[in-house]
Amino acid sequence: MSKQLSTSFQRISLVGLTFGIGIAFGILGVLVFQHFAPQNEHTQESVAESDIGPNSTHRSNSSYSEITADVARFREIFKQDTIAEQYSALHFTLSQATEQELGEWWIESKKIERASHREIAQRVILRNLSAKNPQEAFRRIDDVSILQIDAALRIVFSEWAVLHLENAIQAASTLDRSRRTVALRTILEFRDDLSDVEQHSIASQLESEETFLKLLSDSKISKNIEAPEESWKMLLDDAVDDILQTESLTKVAEAWRAQKGFEVLRNIYLEVEDYSTKVQLLRSITQADPEGALDFVRGLPAGEDQSVLSSLVVQVWARADPQAALATVSTYAPSSLTSDLEREIARTWARTNPKEMIENVEAISPEYRAMPLATAFQYIAREDPLQAIATLGSVEHFVGNTSTLVESIVREWADQEPEIATDWVLENFTREAPERRALLEWVLRSLARENPKRAFELAIEQPSPSTGFGLDYYVMREITQEGEIELAKQLLPRVSEPSKSVVFRDMAAAMVDEGQTSEAVELGQDLEESKQRSYYQSVFASWARSNPKNLMESLEGLPSSTIKSIAAMQLITRNQRNPVFTDDQLDLARTFLNAEDQTSVKRYEDR
Repeated sequence: MSKQLSTSFQRISLVGLTFGIGIAFGILGVLVFQHFAPQNEHTQESVAESDIGPNSTHRSNSSYSEITADVARFREIFKQDTIAEQYSALHFTLSQATEQELGEWWIESKKIERASHREIAQRVILRNLSAKNPQEAFRRIDDVSILQIDAALRIVFSEWAVLHLENAIQAASTLDRSRRTVALRTILEFRDDLSDVEQHSIASQLESEETFLKLLSDSKISKNIEAPEESWKMLLDDAVDDILQTESLTKVAEAWRAQKGFEVLRNIYLEVEDYSTKVQLLRSITQADPEGALDFVRGLPAGEDQSVLSSLVVQVWARADPQAALATVSTYAPSSLTSDLEREIARTWARTNPKEMIENVEAISPEYRAMPLATAFQYIAREDPLQAIATLGSVEHFVGNTSTLVESIVREWADQEPEIATDWVLENFTREAPERRALLEWVLRSLARENPKRAFELAIEQPSPSTGFGLDYYVMREITQEGEIELAKQLLPRVSEPSKSVVFRDMAAAMVDEGQTSEAVELGQDLEESKQRSYYQSVFASWARSNPKNLMESLEGLPSSTIKSIAAMQLITRNQRNPVFTDDQLDLARTFLNAEDQTSVKRYEDR
């Protein structure tokens, strides 16, 4: 009985095994068929509709590896839900690609419209190409978006430095300074197996020893961050400019503050030489607790340290909570420092949050409101000058006369839209209004740069002042400064009498700068004799400054003995400050001086 059961069991097992093997071969056949089936049987639509989700990455990757490069395949890859999955699909697809295929993928990547997808694709292609042929990857750098150049350089040189160091160094030497620094830093970071001497040698070859020294300092600091005072001294005493290691200095200073409080502020102020680095560090440390920083500074002896540090601290605090800063400094001693700090807070508040400052202007002492209000309205006018004007009524009872605020708005407005700002002034202020001239002085300057002829016509239409220059002076000065000399010459005969002498002098200087020296000399003949001397003094002062040798050579040909004397005097006195002539040449120039100018020159030389 047991023998029969055993025989039956063996038969059943054999049948089961045979059946299982059959099923396995059947499945294998299906898989082989699927694998070798022509790809063109799958339409683009069916591919696009395929289910690519977090759990199907492996299935999707296997199909990606079989597809040649085209932009549609990138679109398929970037249907993955997360960036991690997109990277995974790209890595799987490109890891088996040949150098030639990677080149084809690169060409297709440039057709990707979405910038973030294009950057991801190109990073992965570059990394794979760098592993196979870093020199070829290096050639692709200029195809990358300018914002991604540094990242691309790091990818290429991280591989190249390991594969062939000498070639990487040679390639880095061909880059401009900023890119060469990125390449060097990457080489040194990825070849930390090299000795300090070897790394220093590479940095010297690439003319950037500071990069090596900074990395060396950073490495030492990272191992010694628990002793911030020692690390601080190490950073300041190394051969690297402070401005190049601001980040490291900040980290050490923050560690120091965490250990010992705000005493580090004084060390920063006294020991960091570069001013911009000093200010950046002070602000960075203060941001964590501006009130605590101000308490520390209050305890310092009265003097420059306390004054400067207090000012920097309240600047930071005013950006975060200006009203709290104002409330605190009101109790500060001495009172002179209190007023300085209140003004600093108000100025910072006006620049960083002008609308809030205007709404809460009563928080500022009455005597300090005018300047920050003008600044606040100026900042609002940059975005919307009409809104700034409409807001004036809300502060009128705080300041009384708003003319200064109107001027700050109009000045800003004129820089942006001179035509519109000019029209607004003309429409809102009568010819007799005292504010009109002051405002036109600003808007016509800006208008002269955009529409000089209209600016000049408007200027000469305005009433002449009882004293000083006409508005045409300001317009003509802008025209000459813009280099519109020929236009200025055309307008010159129409210049108002109060402005004429000074406009002529400005014109002369501009003409001399343009090399029109003989024309400048001739122009002076149109002036009244009483005004000619000051005019020619201006002409020859400019000429003696810009081309003294040419003026010396031109002395004999000048139109009158008086003009020659003025020119000679300018040459001689100018030579006292900037010697260019021999004694013989100066003696020759003295022969052109009249008695009056000889006396003036002697008085000048005997000072």
